[in-house]
Amino acid sequence: MKKLMVAAILLFCGGMALHAQTNHSRCGNSGGEWQDIITERLLRNKQTLADNPVQFRSTVYVPVRFHLVANTAGQGRVEHWRVLEQLCRLNQDFADMDMQFYIKGMNDNINNNAIYSTQYTAGTVMNLLRDPTALNVWIVDLATPVAPTPGETTIVLGYYNPQRDWVVIRRSEVRANSVTLPHEFGHFFDLAHTHNGWDATPWSPSIGNPAPIISPGGVPTERQNGSNCDTAGDYICDTPPDYNGLGYPTCNYNIAQDPTGVFINPDEKLFMSYFDFCPRDEYYFSPTQVDLMWADYNHSSRNYLRSTFVPNLTEITETPVLTYPVGGAIPPGYNAVNFQWTAVAGADFYLLEIDRAASYTINPLRIIVSGTNNHTVTTLEPNRSYFWRIRPYNAYRTCATFTQSGTFQTNNTIVNTTDITDLNEWSIAPNPVYAQGSIQINLQASRGFEGVFTLYNTAGQVARQYGKQRINTGATSFDFNVEALQPGIYMLTLDHEEGREVRRVVVAR
Repeated sequence: MKKLMVAAILLFCGGMALHAQTNHSRCGNSGGEWQDIITERLLRNKQTLADNPVQFRSTVYVPVRFHLVANTAGQGRVEHWRVLEQLCRLNQDFADMDMQFYIKGMNDNINNNAIYSTQYTAGTVMNLLRDPTALNVWIVDLATPVAPTPGETTIVLGYYNPQRDWVVIRRSEVRANSVTLPHEFGHFFDLAHTHNGWDATPWSPSIGNPAPIISPGGVPTERQNGSNCDTAGDYICDTPPDYNGLGYPTCNYNIAQDPTGVFINPDEKLFMSYFDFCPRDEYYFSPTQVDLMWADYNHSSRNYLRSTFVPNLTEITETPVLTYPVGGAIPPGYNAVNFQWTAVAGADFYLLEIDRAASYTINPLRIIVSGTNNHTVTTLEPNRSYFWRIRPYNAYRTCATFTQSGTFQTNNTIVNTTDITDLNEWSIAPNPVYAQGSIQINLQASRGFEGVFTLYNTAGQVARQYGKQRINTGATSFDFNVEALQPGIYMLTLDHEEGREVRRVVVAR
């Protein structure tokens, strides 16, 4: 696990065997039973590469199930947009190795204190919620692979549990500039830390130079000349020796000597290291690390990740246009506001955010809208000013940004929010319509009924009252006059005793 530095505080990893030590922690994969499992798999993958040195590959798409966990009260869940940004960056990090990830789902219905902060007590329930056909990522408040030792303060930023085969990450680390998730995905595909053996006890002057032949973690100490790189350290020969199981304060480590007295020169920009102060865009996996991850992906234990499915690869280059409610509009009823925007190519989902603050930090409402470019919200408060915005994405393309915010106000009017079950479909043409013309309403109903048509402007005022009309079984059409209306956006409502239907009408000059 990566990315945390506290000056003058010794950092160490929390794993299956936490050592008695106070202060900070970084990663849940160091030493103990979990590391033994990863090492065994890593050496297995090395043998696979040795037996099959010629590797052919094309881009694969790995399904990821994100579990967005809140406490039991539903508080503290990571923001959806952070997950989108994280996946965008993750795919950039893995692009050169032809491995890409897509969202198989964002499970944001988990409100559980144990999963949120003490996963070591929640394995059974997590296993019930685990998606057996995806790489599972649990986004929590506290990453806790084991119970803390009394008197010990630890902060684990993330870990891979090789027994449960899932990744856990703190919500504070789900962000575009963090290297925590790619680091943990490296563990998922059975890579060790480059400083393997030095996790719990990093090299320090108290250990002395030259470094011991056997690291404090019991792993042979890798030498700078590479003479034992296959059997020491992380067991990978194109990753130089690294004894920094700490958070070194620069991107230039030159203080430790190997057992022969030669100063080591680690590669500080490897994802599997603990160097946090290099330029974010320069972190990478070494060629052998890439080959080993591919060998792991192709192993029979990863059959559940492999399929012929290819997600929507269409890049989203357009920005949606917010069409209603905007410009301070007042919708007809505060309890049934229908948000509308233009659809954009490539978008299968839209993240809708609504809040009373433009910063979206007071009490934001976040909704994932699938397959349509409108959504009715029934939980807003009366007599309030609101902001809203949209972010388009699909399961693979998550890099598009939010639109600018639209504004509107709610009144204190309550409207019927139930759909009219007898109405199968209805449309308006032409739309947009010129102000001197008329609109034709075309309806299909499974049973005849009477309804009232009303046209509202964006201030929530009645612009035209078309009155009660008879809708027949089958097809029915009406022509409604829009002459002398000011150009703009209007809402045409159809009210019936069992519910209300709403359509947008654009009146052009």
